[in-house]
Amino acid sequence: MQHLIFFNTKGGSGKSTLCEYSARELQRLGHNVSVENTDQQQHVTLIQNDAADFCLYDTAGAFTHENVKLLRAARDANSLIIVPMNTGKNDLKELPFLVSKLVEYQVREKTRFVFTKTRTKGRILESRRETLVAAGLGLLTLIWVMPVLDDFAEMRQSARTRNVISTFLKEVLK
Repeated sequence: MQHLIFFNTKGGSGKSTLCEYSARELQRLGHNVSVENTDQQQHVTLIQNDAADFCLYDTAGAFTHENVKLLRAARDANSLIIVPMNTGKNDLKELPFLVSKLVEYQVREKTRFVFTKTRTKGRILESRRETLVAAGLGLLTLIWVMPVLDDFAEMRQSARTRNVISTFLKEVLK
């Protein structure tokens, strides 16, 4: 089983949206999926499946006890930690702390940073990518960018959202 942990210390980064749509797309592609939640807001649809190929976790935007336990377990499991990030200045403020904790829990190399809710060819996006490269995270940053789509905000299933998430999963799971 592969574990996909959607994690960031900041709320509103797209963790729940990516988790929900990834679960739906993996199911559509014929995979058995389980979805768990450590986020008290409970924005994702929980799925219990003991025969899951993939277990996805939506997490609270903090280093809660449950999240720390999950990150520590990820070290020895077949897992990826996906860190969705917006491109605002505030979204990078906690990056050094976040990375230090990923190093402490020995999961830095299992982490993938992905930009969300942004234009794919904007100057701000390029500037934020350069920040991650300067922090030694360039190889851990996905090329894929989650665009701003009303369909995501309204939680609509459409051909466009399926295509966008399918492209995301192909890059993450390669």
